[in-house]
Amino acid sequence: MRYQAILFMMSLTSLIGFEAQFQGDSLKGSLGEILSFGWDIQHPPGAQLTFSEIDLEGTGIEVLDRELVNIEGGSSLQFNTAIYDSVGIYVFPSSIVYLEDSNGLDSLFLRGPDLEIASILTPADTTFRDIKGIHAIRTPINLVYGLILVLVLAVVYLIFHLFRRRNTLKVQSKPLKIIVPPEEAHIIALRAFESLKRSKYVRFEQFKDFYSDLTHILKEYYENRFLVDALDQTTSEFLITMNSMVEFDTELINETQELLEKADIIKFAKAGSDELESGKALNLAIEIVKRTKIQSNQGDNT
Repeated sequence: MRYQAILFMMSLTSLIGFEAQFQGDSLKGSLGEILSFGWDIQHPPGAQLTFSEIDLEGTGIEVLDRELVNIEGGSSLQFNTAIYDSVGIYVFPSSIVYLEDSNGLDSLFLRGPDLEIASILTPADTTFRDIKGIHAIRTPINLVYGLILVLVLAVVYLIFHLFRRRNTLKVQSKPLKIIVPPEEAHIIALRAFESLKRSKYVRFEQFKDFYSDLTHILKEYYENRFLVDALDQTTSEFLITMNSMVEFDTELINETQELLEKADIIKFAKAGSDELESGKALNLAIEIVKRTKIQSNQGDNT
């Protein structure tokens, strides 16, 4: 009876037209080499696909790119991965794809493939050779020449020591030590933002790196300006800290929350961005620094 029920469910899935076919030319490579694979998912037109989160923590596998494209009769989910740790077999985590259409909700289990990483060394590179014995080298040294050499070195050292002592006695006073005061927090931050603006992150669509530097500079400014432990706190922890301090008003807290949460989505959830959005985020961060900097008595317009 149970076997008949399984056959019924399989036939029902086939009737709905929801199935996945694994595609992968080669799952074997060397360290750092890109391995590509994926699934061709057949589903009815207009269906909505969602995927469960893939946990790569501790697997040693890094996903360089994940792309879902439309194909005839469904969609194609493609992964580009690489492994940098060591040789061996790595199991890519399995996941679940969910389909929602007019017929309701359905799901498929996508079993992760085994990725084999081989060594790039040749057999000759791994061949151990016997250690050669100690080879005796004859170095005849005349004792008289050795004594003369030691005497010459001693005379040279004595002359150098006397010359140095005479120059020391000529110094009548110690040179003044120049103490350079530390730069103000806003100067450090604005200089870093200017460097970020000239970087190539946005041009090459490296938005994860762009927002990582942006939030680091902003948090470092808060540390230097308001003496808070910002860099070691998560976004939620730092927002709690800001709400507990009278130095931060509601507008500043909301703007900071907008920047940090947007950056977290791009850095950790791999959300997309563009040049216009990145430019607005950078301008907002610069505006926050200029608005909250310490105003000097001389009317600093930096």
